[in-house]
Amino acid sequence: MRTPLIPLSQPARETDKASLADLIREVAMSIADAQRGLDASSAEMVRELAETRVDVVPAIHETIEADGRISYHQEKPHSVSLLEIGVNPTFYQFAQTVIEIQMDLKIVETESESGSKTGKRMYLQADTAGLRFERKLNRDVSVSSKVTATLVPVPMPLRVEPIRTTTNAGEDQDG
Repeated sequence: MRTPLIPLSQPARETDKASLADLIREVAMSIADAQRGLDASSAEMVRELAETRVDVVPAIHETIEADGRISYHQEKPHSVSLLEIGVNPTFYQFAQTVIEIQMDLKIVETESESGSKTGKRMYLQADTAGLRFERKLNRDVSVSSKVTATLVPVPMPLRVEPIRTTTNAGEDQDG
């Protein structure tokens, strides 16, 4: 389990009201934090694959003798990383996130003073206090929250994937 972004031991105070803009921003920031975790996990996997070494036999030669016997000779194994032999990590991204929260929306007007000027501002406020109160009284209120996230694999970033070329040491490189 990863370290939580906000430790459960940290004191928290639930709020009954928030501006809809703040609520949407917090949802977006939560998704961004989750995406950052996915990206960090993939980057860590690249490092692990680059550091994990295995012995690979580059070639096995089969010889059929005149009398029909078959003999095998393998070339000396050499150590390569899993990344070098083509094991690549999978990168994911959130393609779609749906969050359903039942709430009351209110249009709220605020006043603020700046020097001799008074300004009024209207905004949408999300309120769950009324719904929570109805639920406490066992009234028929269907309150539900739903989070749906779709993760899709995406190609490895181009600068992470190594360029692979194959040459035969016995051939002339110039053509």
